[in-house]
Amino acid sequence: MRRLPSLVASLLVPTATALLLMAGMPLHGGAPTELQQLTSLMVGDYQSLPSDGARPGRPIYLRIRQLETAQPNTIALYSEMRHDGPDGELYRQRMYQFEANAQSPFVMQALSFVDPKAATRLIDDPTLLRTQALATQPSMEPGCETRWTRTTQGFLGVIDPATCIITGKRGDQRRIEGQTLFSKEGVGQLERGYDLAGKLLFGNPTGELYVWPRVKR
Repeated sequence: MRRLPSLVASLLVPTATALLLMAGMPLHGGAPTELQQLTSLMVGDYQSLPSDGARPGRPIYLRIRQLETAQPNTIALYSEMRHDGPDGELYRQRMYQFEANAQSPFVMQALSFVDPKAATRLIDDPTLLRTQALATQPSMEPGCETRWTRTTQGFLGVIDPATCIITGKRGDQRRIEGQTLFSKEGVGQLERGYDLAGKLLFGNPTGELYVWPRVKR
């Protein structure tokens, strides 16, 4: 095999500076931005109570990892939920993206993977998104983006039912409300659905968040 000249080869290998830019990290050891504090807080492992799982008596295990991405000015995270534990049946996975230079409220885009099985490798290899093509598609309708702001407990992400309207399997339209609170202790979540007139169709009527304790950083 013909060896590439050293200059050409260096252009094909991301430098440390390039990798920091891909991850949206500060270049010179400066203090992390507010957005970097949010994404750092999101990273970790969480587990629901068995009563709060998607199936009766089965907890959900949530893992979130920060990814390296070749997409400029982008911070990317991989989120994966499994039944029972980290080796259980896959329930849901998403890629979350932020603009690295965004200001609060931070808008988060949620994407799903065309090949879910291939994407599961991101848990152990955060470079996979940079080195291989993993096709994605939007997982939510326009208007259903999550907007994050700092609170005294951590960061709160909100999906606004005034703008988030989805079409159900039967063709009926619903407003979706979401609240997610990340703190050092864990993640609190609430999802509610309404008809177009505002009548509650599902979700906790009291607005109480279901808390999943953090089990690993």
